Amino acid sequence: MRNFKTPLAVTLAVLLSACSQSETQTSSSEPKISTENTRKALPPLAEYMSCLPQKTALVAAHRGTARNSDYPENSMSGLNVLIERGFLVSEIDVAGLKDGTHILYHDGVWDEKSTGKGPIASSTWDDASKLLLMDTKDKLSADRPVKFDDYLKAAKGKVYLEIDFKSSSKYETVLDLIRNNDMADDVILISYNEGQTRKLMRLAPEMMLSVGSNEALGQTRFKPGQIAAWVGYNVDNESLIQNLRDKDIPILGRVRKDWNIQAADAADLLVTDDIFDHQPIAGLTANNKRELDACLSALKP
Repeated sequence: MRNFKTPLAVTLAVLLSACSQSETQTSSSEPKISTENTRKALPPLAEYMSCLPQKTALVAAHRGTARNSDYPENSMSGLNVLIERGFLVSEIDVAGLKDGTHILYHDGVWDEKSTGKGPIASSTWDDASKLLLMDTKDKLSADRPVKFDDYLKAAKGKVYLEIDFKSSSKYETVLDLIRNNDMADDVILISYNEGQTRKLMRLAPEMMLSVGSNEALGQTRFKPGQIAAWVGYNVDNESLIQNLRDKDIPILGRVRKDWNIQAADAADLLVTDDIFDHQPIAGLTANNKRELDACLSALKP
């Protein structure tokens, strides 16, 4: 099994060892393995990742959708189709409006991806709620901008979230909304620099942080299970991956359309622009799915 990344390492190692010893059947050649059993009453994300078998990784939808699809970025229709197809992770962008409302949107202006014009931060929710979003084929959709709070409610218990803070967002508001929806264990907060990391650690010590790989390796202030290391496209950097594994740090990577399964062995979570071309859990087979299900079942109170 891969190294565990949470304080539950020893307990889970024993459980998984028992599961592994009972495994006698060969791997399935089925290209798609359902995650139906694994998604009911999702455990905390750190615990889920600790249960992932060797050579598997959760697959996350970049901006909550797929490119060249009928679903806009950061949209409710995008989330709904992820849930329908069994995906477990959505990477989203949170922006703040002039009236304090927080919504999902990536760009700083409305112009290219909606029927709106001008800066996001100059709009109110009353303005935003009248707009329509463009899908990722640049065609007009029926989707309107989504309040972050509404997205959290729709995702709760079904999908984990990677949270990318846009410059217009207010950390305190975003974190309060996550806590109000009881999803502190179901998110990864994305940090791009040490200053941002320090601030998020102070404001949300109970939430998992995604930090740069150099920052993850170079610091000792992190608690076990508190951080994950972002390696980007460097999932093939064996030395880097091993150094992170040696420190029991979860690994987050990004993959291009032509990625191979070795990336699932290197990382615990892979972000892709082509989510619908992949399984919800890369590398999942009939055999290791039983192993995963057994581990997740053992976590339930």
